[in-house]
Amino acid sequence: MNFKTMNRKTLGFFLSVLLSIFCLGGTFGCLPAHAAGEQFLDSWNNTGRKQAIIDFVNKVTNDGNYYVLPKDRIAVFDNDGTLWAERPQYFQQDFIESQSESVSKVKFNKLLKTTQKEIDTNGAGNISDEIKSVLSDIAVFEGITTDSYIQLAHDFVYGVGVYDNIKHPEYDAEYIQLTYKPVIDLVKYLKANGFKVYICSGGGVDFVRSFAEDAYGIPPEKVIGSAVKTKYDETEGPGGNLVRQAMLAQYNDQQGKPVGIERHIGKRPILAVGNSGGDLEMFKYTNADEDKSLIVLINHDDCQREYKYNDIPGGANGENESLDEAQGRDNWIVVSMKDDFQTIFASDPQRPDPSCPSQ
Repeated sequence: MNFKTMNRKTLGFFLSVLLSIFCLGGTFGCLPAHAAGEQFLDSWNNTGRKQAIIDFVNKVTNDGNYYVLPKDRIAVFDNDGTLWAERPQYFQQDFIESQSESVSKVKFNKLLKTTQKEIDTNGAGNISDEIKSVLSDIAVFEGITTDSYIQLAHDFVYGVGVYDNIKHPEYDAEYIQLTYKPVIDLVKYLKANGFKVYICSGGGVDFVRSFAEDAYGIPPEKVIGSAVKTKYDETEGPGGNLVRQAMLAQYNDQQGKPVGIERHIGKRPILAVGNSGGDLEMFKYTNADEDKSLIVLINHDDCQREYKYNDIPGGANGENESLDEAQGRDNWIVVSMKDDFQTIFASDPQRPDPSCPSQ
């Protein structure tokens, strides 16, 4: 290019474009840019907790001491109670109970004993209620292909096919309508700022994969969950298929969440979103570098629009070790569904005569 033949205006424009490119790449110490996509957080009220999330994203996406390369901007989200509701019981448990075949107590007790033995070997603790639902699921759906299972789970969540018009027991709505709009909008906001977003759920991985991409924009390959052992059977249709066995292959709750994250992602997240004590180990694993990490705890304190439970530090209304741990930590944000969420469900389904528990 012959700079001598360029007029001053053209040269100035060329240099400004070049400087912008360098700034975006983090090569020069440019003025801080504002995080992209704040419009995605319009479903949040303008509170200090919303601003704290924005401030963190600004910090790690701009050049400076806290800058994090896009390849390392990993965010993990719990599912039940974080991305959609989980009361009066886990939706996967409702799916199991909708089947004509009941849970075999013999199979379930065998799975329970084997799983507890595995937990005792790898750490300690009792099997969580969410994993017990997964074990019931395994006992009911042994022997079917993963493709068949995913289709059944999808139809249940959407209330179609053999589950035509099935509704949540307390809302006049299909299960898919009980996803939290502000949390899904947070997923969109993080994606707009170069984050890679994963689900890390204690629930069954195939159950969550049956709807996660449509509901949250998170594809199946970015869903980590408790997994059933499968066996390849080439007689099951063109190309063969995977057939579900009566054995848990991956325990992905509590201490199992960091194991699942490392196994599937291969690096620590810098942001984790959850709602319960089952997420505590995931939170701690994410919190390795406090200056470059953020923990977001969704607190269920809105008994009118959703539910109120495990929302008081110190064990009132149920145990929530994550809520206790969050007290006094600057990079752990406790999000109030009542105060921070402008709306909870996009379609605003109503629960008749919601009652608020006494403190």
